Amino acid sequence: MKFHTIRKQKFYSLLSEPMPQIDKAKIAGIAAALKRKPVVSSACIGCGACVAISGEVFELNDDGYSIVIDLSDYEGKDVDDSISACPVNAISWTK
Repeated sequence: MKFHTIRKQKFYSLLSEPMPQIDKAKIAGIAAALKRKPVVSSACIGCGACVAISGEVFELNDDGYSIVIDLSDYEGKDVDDSISACPVNAISWTK
């Protein structure tokens, strides 16, 4: 019975301790760091595979090479499929 009482007291003391405060600025910084943007290197040969797969992210410039359209968020836009389809591995995520 005594052991049960001690465990119960520890449990209630944990519940009564104040929760640590969340640093919202730190979380915002982490979230910004996690947002990645695709980049196209100069190795691009202008095949257009990325544009065909993910036309909302990539377009061909006047010279016929792929460029990234400026968006606020690239998640869920099939960018990974475009990276895999690029025959010269010219597309990658920023670090």
